[in-house]
This record gives sequence, C-alpha cells and structure tokens, in this order.
Amino acid sequence: MDVRLVLCLLWALLATANARPSSCYQSFPGKSSEAGSCASGADSCIAVQEVNSLGGVVNTGVFQSCTSSLHSLEGDLDFEFGGGAYVRVHSKLCRETNCNTGEIKERPKISTVPNGGQCPSCFAPGSHRCLHNVTLHCQGAANQCVDVVGSLSENNIEIPFAARGCATKDVAQIKAGHTLVSGIFIYQIKNIQLSPASRTETVDGF
Repeated sequence: MDVRLVLCLLWALLATANARPSSCYQSFPGKSSEAGSCASGADSCIAVQEVNSLGGVVNTGVFQSCTSSLHSLEGDLDFEFGGGAYVRVHSKLCRETNCNTGEIKERPKISTVPNGGQCPSCFAPGSHRCLHNVTLHCQGAANQCVDVVGSLSENNIEIPFAARGCATKDVAQIKAGHTLVSGIFIYQIKNIQLSPASRTETVDGF
C-alpha cells in the first residue's frame, strides 16, 4: 500500500478519535432547548430522557448538555420498584456538533411481557432503609435485581430514598458515589447492588 495513503488513513482515524463538538443543545426541565458552546473538557453531547412515576404521578423530562464521555452513562437505565413506582432513563452520547438534537424522539414502548425473573421490591422515599419487601415479577429487558440507596433532588430540595426491584443490565454502569443528572431529578447514589433475577418456579406441564 502506498505510504502516503497509509498516512492519510492514520490521520483520518486520529482526527475521528479526537473529534469533539464545538457546541451541543442544552436544556433543563422546564426550559427550552438551544445550542450552546462547550468547554474544553467536554468531548461529547448528551441527551437524557426520563419518565418516572415517583410521587404517584407520571413525570417526563429531558436533559441535554455538553459532557465528558468518561463521566457519563449511556443506555436504557430502567428501574421497576413495584407498586407502580418506576424510573426509566434513556441516555445517549454523540460526538458531532449539536448532535443531541433539539427534536427528542419518543422512546419505544417498554415491554410488559414477564421474563420469568423475580426480585424483592420496595420504594421508601424519605428513608435510607426498606422496611418491607414484596416479590416483583420482572418484565421485558429488566432481568436484574437492584438494591439502591441514595437521594434525589429537584429545585434544591433533597429527599433520601431506598429502593429494590427489577432493572435493566445497563444499570450495572452506575457505581456508588455517582451523580446522575436526568431529565427530571438529580440522583446521588450512595450504594447500589445488581444481581441476576432469580427464576420464577414453574409447575411441570404449565
């Protein structure tokens, strides 16, 4: 292969690897989306969509910003805590200018088909302890058991919580000490454990 061609290919690969957006769409819950310049430490744009039922009502929100890929999570970070309480977060990173488009597409419907797994479940806002557990039958891609303790904040109001339930495998990216900025709340994770959901016992012939 021609040496000049090899050098051109190497240069192109390096340029792609070092590509970073000059600006990204930026928005917070309750504010409209608009493009804004990124600081030198940001190498990606992020768009986070959240739907949750905490507080007994369905809440939706979008967070967009410049970010560092080393400190941001990507994927479907979904939690089902039972009793109708859930947190569903879809996070996506990209590296082109304004690629976290202001047009946020609706997320595909979450599967409600039982997957054969089950986990202890609870949701205890205002506490760092779950006092009661109820068995939750997991659905769709949520095939992991999660036990999480932390706090959530909105408008400078911070509420501790403890929760257990079913979760998707992308939740394994979350570590103790992480701060998660989503479309609605800021979650401070104090402790989190994830393990495969136990299989539901079945009766032969059914």
